[in-house]
Amino acid sequence: MERIPDQPHEADLSAEEAPSRQGTRLPRPDEDDRGSTDPGSATGTRSKEADGLTTERGPNPPRLVMLSRPQDFAAIGGSGTTKSHPLFTARFLRTDLETTRFGLSTGRRLGGAVARNRVRRRLREALRVMAPSFQPGWDVLIIARPAIVEADHDALVGALRRTLAKGGALGGPVA
Repeated sequence: MERIPDQPHEADLSAEEAPSRQGTRLPRPDEDDRGSTDPGSATGTRSKEADGLTTERGPNPPRLVMLSRPQDFAAIGGSGTTKSHPLFTARFLRTDLETTRFGLSTGRRLGGAVARNRVRRRLREALRVMAPSFQPGWDVLIIARPAIVEADHDALVGALRRTLAKGGALGGPVA
């Protein structure tokens, strides 16, 4: 390989760290930049509570197992039971798995991409709250209807809870 004379070769570069420029200051990752500027004050005296964050779910919220393969969606569509509600339709298929898996279908009738993504986030959050009460061994497909876009959170959670209980995927203590 031929060397280009104007460009320095990697072997010609210094291995020393470049000197810092005066006046530049970046906070360290573990440094609290909201603390006191007094050098004599103790660090870490702030309360350990979250600043305005919800504490309902705790540090490890339950994970939902989502359906992602087209074969899984087709299996639910081909067989299984269907329960309807004005906000959505839910299809249930019994499986031999140890978990309950969910698929979400949000068609273009709901609106643009922003509206469809918001509906999916709302559905996942409502399902996550109910996750400890799921019966194992179900595949559930939730097909959203246009009325779900305007529904409030309580109506959505109530409708999901009733429909999942009718389909058999929800049982036990519901939080």
